[in-house]
Amino acid sequence: MRIYQFVISLMLFLGTVATLSLSVSGQAMAQEAQGISLVEALELAHKNSKSDAQLEIQSEIAEVKVKEVKAKWWPQITADAKAVVWNDNSMLQVIDKENLDLEASLGQAVQQGMAGMDTAQQMAMTTMLGMMKPLVPPVTQALMDIIPSELELREQFTAIVGVQLVMPLTPLLQVYQGQKLAELGVKDVEIQRKGQSLAIDFEVTDVYLKLVYAQLMVDVAQEALDTIQKHVEMAQKYENAGMISHNDVLSAEVELVKARQDLMEARQGKRLAGMKLVQTLGLPRETEVSASDMPQETFSVALAPLSDYQTRALEQRTELERLSLTQELGERSAKLAIYDYIPKVALVARYEFAHGTAMQPTNQAFIGLAANWTIFDGLEKHYAAKRAELEASQNATKAEEAEELIALEVSQKYLNLETALEKTALTKQALALADENLRMITAQFAQGESVNTDVLTAQTKRAAARASDVKARIDVLSALAALYLSLGEEPRLTQDAIR
Repeated sequence: MRIYQFVISLMLFLGTVATLSLSVSGQAMAQEAQGISLVEALELAHKNSKSDAQLEIQSEIAEVKVKEVKAKWWPQITADAKAVVWNDNSMLQVIDKENLDLEASLGQAVQQGMAGMDTAQQMAMTTMLGMMKPLVPPVTQALMDIIPSELELREQFTAIVGVQLVMPLTPLLQVYQGQKLAELGVKDVEIQRKGQSLAIDFEVTDVYLKLVYAQLMVDVAQEALDTIQKHVEMAQKYENAGMISHNDVLSAEVELVKARQDLMEARQGKRLAGMKLVQTLGLPRETEVSASDMPQETFSVALAPLSDYQTRALEQRTELERLSLTQELGERSAKLAIYDYIPKVALVARYEFAHGTAMQPTNQAFIGLAANWTIFDGLEKHYAAKRAELEASQNATKAEEAEELIALEVSQKYLNLETALEKTALTKQALALADENLRMITAQFAQGESVNTDVLTAQTKRAAARASDVKARIDVLSALAALYLSLGEEPRLTQDAIR
């Protein structure tokens, strides 16, 4: 018996020391802890989210790609220039005046011409040449003076400057499809951002509610400890008055030690939940936070018919948006591959200035059409288009399957919320009964009509009922947030549920 009493006393001493130490550290933490509401937590999470920053950069990249494709609508204007200094200018020799006997050459030419004439014509030509013979020397000399011996084809310095414009015509069909594909990329990033935002909101809400639960469990444990403490003090007075035995007091003191241990564990859980929230919000590790929003003691959630929620989910879920986007992407990719078979026609215009080249005009320009047509490429583009069409059909099938899965998920979240709401009503009744039972048994104990174990049992049941009620209310909020997320909506809780 003495050993038993010694063990009980040692447990009481250690429990008292631990409680005092935990109380001091809890007060210090409470002084340093920063109260934060759920709305503030959500804002901080988005502000410090690295994934949001990455998606912002990805969005900018997608927008730049759209601008890059749009630039292909404009004509291509190029300029080229060439300046060359040759080792010498280029000359073309016309006649060799030094070795040329013009009179003999003319006479020979006349004889060759007269060979094909009849006698009368030859006599007439001879008479005419005789009359013109005195004029031959001065005419010959004049021709020799007029005709240059050399003609310059290229100067020693030549330069060519040109400007060319090329405006694709039929390739603009591919540019159009490419632009639409790039715009789908921008839309895809926006859908990802929306989904990421919803995921962050749900994660923060879930972690925040766990901290709320931990804080409420500290209150429950503290309340149980205070109640048992009062009972122990009452039991000690009754022992001194000889109304109960010492064993009854020891039993009460053992329950007091257990209550202190429960409080210690509850505070430890609260601290861990606070650390998790700090990590989720991206705050410095040394930051201490506490939840300032608490669930209402009683709140109601007006549920619409299940079919309404399923319809909203099918209209808003990002998974379906991305599948629809992927299907459109495949269809446009197929068109893009088919357009490769269309002849590529372009408008070409050029202006060119030339200097130092006699055979080339100084200013020249032209405008026309240029075409390039790949007649056969081994059907590579055909199979590429076929593959894109099959992928689009596959995505359509995936969309139908996703709709069924989403409808099932919404049903599960809906039923979970219904169950949580029903459980809350039951825990409220159980808590009220436990409160009344504890009150009655405590009053009976005070009058000597009940034993010590009845009071301890009633207190244990009351603490369990209180904990169940807290958990049920938190479960309702968690189920409500999960239902919002399954609908593709922000899982933000209203002031009707939290205060």
